[in-house]
Amino acid sequence: MHLKTKFTLAVFLLFGTISGFSQANRTKIDSLKKQIYSKSSVTKAKSLILLSDELSSSNPENSLLYAREALKTSQEIKNDSLISVSYNSIALNFEVRSKLDSALFYHKKALNIRVKLKDQIGMADTFNNIGICLDQQGKFQEALENYFKALKIYERKKDSEKIAMTYVNIGIVYKTQKEYEKSLDYYKKANTIYARNKSEFGFAATSGNIGSVLIDFKKFRESIRYSELAKEGYQKLGYDRYVAYPVSNIAIAYDSLKEYDKSEVFYLQAINLHKKFKNDYEIGNISNAYSRSLNKQSKFKESIRISEEALGYIKKAKLFPLEVNALKNLANAYAGIGNYLKAYELSSAYSKGRDALFEEEKTKAVFELETQYETEKKEREILIQRARIAENELKIERKNLMILAVVFLLLLSVLIGWQFFNRQKLKNIQLQKENELKDALLKIETQNKLQEQRLRISRDLHDTIGAQLTFIISSIDNLKYGFQIDDERLQNRLAGISEFTKETIYELRDTIWAMNMNQITFEDLKSRISNFIDNAKISSIGIDFQFVYSDAGLCKRTFTSVEGMNIYRIIQETINNSIKHSGAGKIAVTIDGDEDNLVIEVTDNGKGFSPGLNKEGNGLNNIRKRAKEIGGEIELNSKPGEGTAMKLFLPNNA
Repeated sequence: MHLKTKFTLAVFLLFGTISGFSQANRTKIDSLKKQIYSKSSVTKAKSLILLSDELSSSNPENSLLYAREALKTSQEIKNDSLISVSYNSIALNFEVRSKLDSALFYHKKALNIRVKLKDQIGMADTFNNIGICLDQQGKFQEALENYFKALKIYERKKDSEKIAMTYVNIGIVYKTQKEYEKSLDYYKKANTIYARNKSEFGFAATSGNIGSVLIDFKKFRESIRYSELAKEGYQKLGYDRYVAYPVSNIAIAYDSLKEYDKSEVFYLQAINLHKKFKNDYEIGNISNAYSRSLNKQSKFKESIRISEEALGYIKKAKLFPLEVNALKNLANAYAGIGNYLKAYELSSAYSKGRDALFEEEKTKAVFELETQYETEKKEREILIQRARIAENELKIERKNLMILAVVFLLLLSVLIGWQFFNRQKLKNIQLQKENELKDALLKIETQNKLQEQRLRISRDLHDTIGAQLTFIISSIDNLKYGFQIDDERLQNRLAGISEFTKETIYELRDTIWAMNMNQITFEDLKSRISNFIDNAKISSIGIDFQFVYSDAGLCKRTFTSVEGMNIYRIIQETINNSIKHSGAGKIAVTIDGDEDNLVIEVTDNGKGFSPGLNKEGNGLNNIRKRAKEIGGEIELNSKPGEGTAMKLFLPNNA
C-alpha cells in the first residue's frame, strides 16, 4: 500500500501559488493595495483581481471581498474581459473553501462571457476550472469531458504548458478511478513536456505523480527513480513542504522491496518533514505505514513507539480512520512481544472502530439515498404545483386581456387629447426657439463686429504707432552716426530713448498679439514666454535662465486675451525686476497645474530683501493689480541673502 494523498501539487500547478506568506508576498500585496486607488478603473479592477488571488489561501474572506469589488468596478466600465476574470476569481475563492456549487455557478458565468468574446484560451481555462470542481464532487465523467474540451483548445493554440497541466488533471481523475495505466500515460506525457520546456516545478511535480502511481504497478525501482527526481527538484526550488511526498513514496517502495534499512531512513525523513510543516494527517498516515513495516520486521517495540506517537497527532486532528489503522498496528505489535492481554484490548478497540467506520459509511449512504428521495419527491410536488399555477395563470390572463382592452380604449382617448395639447405646446416652443435663435444670431453678429474692430485697431496700431516708433529709433541712430556728438551724457540719453522705444515696440507687439486672439492656448502663452526668455538671455550676459513647464496637465487650458496678456506681463515684470535689482546669477520660471488650477513661480538666487520692511515699488504693485484683475493671487517670499520667489495662483473660473 502506498501513500494516498489528494493532488495538492496539482492544485499548485493550477493556481500557481504556494502556501506560506513571505515578506515578498506582503510587499506585493501592499503595492497592489496602493494601485486600487488609481484613477484608472482598469488598473483598479486588475489590482483588485490580483489582490484576491494573492489572499485566496491566507485570507479567504478579504479575498472574496476584493473579487466582488473587482466585479463591480469591471461592470461599471463595461469591460467584459475583466468581468469574466472577476467571476473566475470569485469562483476560485469558493473552490478553495470547498463551496463547489457556488464555484461552478461563477465559473459558468465566466464561460458565457468568454464564449461571447471568442476568447479561446479563456474558455479553455474555464473548462479546466470546471473540471477541477466536478472532479472534487466525484463527477469524474463530466470532469473528463471538460478537461478534454480544454485540451482540444490548448492543442490548437499550441500552449504546451497548459497542455501539460491538463494532462496532469486527466491523470488525477484516472488515478482516482484506479485506471492506473491511463493515469500513468498522461502523467508521463506531461512530464515529457515539462522536461522539454525546462519547467523545473512542473517536472518535479509530475515525476512525483509518476513515482506514486508506479507503486500500484509494483514497479518499485522505477517508482524510486522518479520519486528521487521529484525530491531533488523540490529541494532545488526550495519547496521543502512538498519534499515529504516523494520521500514517502521512496520509503514505501523500499519497504515493498524488503530493503528495510533503506525504507527506515526515508520513513523517518518523511515523518520529520511532515512534523516540520505541522501536517497531522500525513504524520499519522506515514507513521502507520512505518509501523506496519516494523511489525513485518518483528521490531515490535519500535512499532509500538511509532504508533503511540502517531496516535497523539491523529487524535488531536480527529482523524478517526487513521486511529483505527493505528490500533490494528498496536494490537499486532503487542501480540508480537507476547502481551496478549494488551493485544486483545487493542484488537477489540480496533474491531469497534472498524464497525463504527462501517456504520458511519452506511449511515452516510442511507442519508444520501434519503436526500435523493426527498429531492425527487419535492421535484414531483413542484411539478404538480407548477401545473396548477399554469392553469390559474391562464384564467387570470383572460381576465387581464379584458381589463387591458378597456384600459387601452381609455388610454387612446387620453392620447388623442394629449396629442392636441402637445401640438399647441410644440408651436409655442418652436416660437420660443426661433426668438432665441434670432437673439443668438444677433449676438454672433455683434461679436463678429467687435472682432473686426479689434483687428482694425491692431492693424492701425501696427501700421501707425509701430511705424512711428520705428522712425524714432531710425532717427536717433542717424543722429548718433550723422553728427559728431562728444557729450557722453547726451549719447547715453539718446541710447536710453532708443532702448525705451524698442521696448515699447515689443510691448506693442505683445498687445497686438493678445488683441488678435479670442482665446489664448497654453501653447501660445508658452511660446511667447519662451521667446521673451530667449531675448533676456541675449541681453543679460552672465545670468542662467531656466524655463520648466508641465504639458501633461495644461495642454487643454485656454485663457482670455486679458488673462493671457496679464500672465505674460506678470512674468515679464518679475524677470525684469530680478535682472535689474537682485544681482542674481540664475533665474527660473516654472509653470505647473492642470485644467482647473495654474501655478506660476519665478525664482532667483539674488540678494533678496525683507518684504515686510521694504516698501513695495511700482513694479510689485503692478504685478499684484494684474493678478487681481484676472482673479489670481500673488505670494511673495524673500529673505536677505536667500533670493526671491514669486508665485501666481490662478484658478480656472470658466
